[in-house]
Amino acid sequence: MKLSKISLAALVALGAFSSVASATPLEEAIKNVDMSGFARYRYDNVKSKPYQEKSDTEANHLFRLTTDFKAAIDDNFFGVLGLRYNSKDNSANEFDKTDADGKFGVYQLYLGYKAQNTTITAGKQVIGSFFTDDEVGTGVKIVNQDIEGLTLVAAAFDALDYDTYEVDGGLLEHIKGKYSAKDAAGATVEIAYPHKSGNLYMVGAVGSYDPIGFQLWYASLTDIVDIAAVEVTGNFAITDDVSVGFTANYAYASADSKAKKKFVTNAEYDTAAATWDTENKYNDGNFYAGELSTSLFGADVAAGYVGWKAKNHGVTSFTLEDNGALIAPGEETFDHTWASGKGSFWYGTVGYTFMDKFFVGADYIQGSIKGKDEKTKIKEVVPRLSYAYSEKLEFSSWYSYKEEKSGGDKEKQDKFRFEAKYSF
Repeated sequence: MKLSKISLAALVALGAFSSVASATPLEEAIKNVDMSGFARYRYDNVKSKPYQEKSDTEANHLFRLTTDFKAAIDDNFFGVLGLRYNSKDNSANEFDKTDADGKFGVYQLYLGYKAQNTTITAGKQVIGSFFTDDEVGTGVKIVNQDIEGLTLVAAAFDALDYDTYEVDGGLLEHIKGKYSAKDAAGATVEIAYPHKSGNLYMVGAVGSYDPIGFQLWYASLTDIVDIAAVEVTGNFAITDDVSVGFTANYAYASADSKAKKKFVTNAEYDTAAATWDTENKYNDGNFYAGELSTSLFGADVAAGYVGWKAKNHGVTSFTLEDNGALIAPGEETFDHTWASGKGSFWYGTVGYTFMDKFFVGADYIQGSIKGKDEKTKIKEVVPRLSYAYSEKLEFSSWYSYKEEKSGGDKEKQDKFRFEAKYSF
């Protein structure tokens, strides 16, 4: 039998043909795949006026596309692939430039197993907890719903997302420990004081027994902080058009001994000495908040109180990323991942929905944060508008006016946001 020589190109072609010939037909491959996500455009414009300084304006166009594919592997196993595109274009400055490349990548990739009322997911996934919002981690999460009305959660993550621009809050930024300031000549001086965090462990219980609901959570971000939180809610319908409700939050933060000693919460450049001054004051703290609300023929009205106290007028964390599920009215006043001193705030919100499509509302917050040597009074007003064009497409906007007074100093900030979001 004579053997013929086959070129490398022919071998590649034959391999590709054999792969296609044995591949699963596209129609069959996507038959058990569910797709969900959203496309969102935001425009942010922030004007700030520090004390005795010129006002500064920053504006950005922000684009985000999130698509999740969930595929059933068999009766018990499933897989999830989440793709996300982020892009940010500067506006209102001399060198505006559009970002045509953006950041596109995999933000979720995990395997799931469901047996009766228990679901186990392992891999890169949105954490989904009382203490986080968009935060992504790599690890394992277990959710059980054997008891009617009660959901039990346990999770362990050994890698967290610190870098995407929608990971909000001061805690993760300070863990990275990157600081910059201007020296006497106006040059930018940078320094890194990172404090490495360990793994994240969580357990939680979420109950819903109409008209009462509750949440109990505990999280440990090793080498940084342990947080325990409880929430109780109630909603009582008086008539079809009238109801009253309440929400109460409490959280306790216990800072790790290593973080108390080494965690740099602030760094400032001493121009005269050409050195950095750092503060180490990360500490324990208590958070407490309550809200009373009512719905009256399409109008929603709420009033409440938000307070906290960090030990020795330090800084502490009641959530890990963004404000989680803790009460946080307004847009620019609260950062529950990075709460300093003693905070005390009263607030009220009002909103009205008409024609099942249009919403108009406003938030008002007033209070103060007391530090070791000074007290800062803060006021924020936030009018809101939104229009639900359809079940999937919504347009919304808000304007935040924030004012801070400390001694004779006064700072102002105006922020406007417009958003268009299509969900699928």
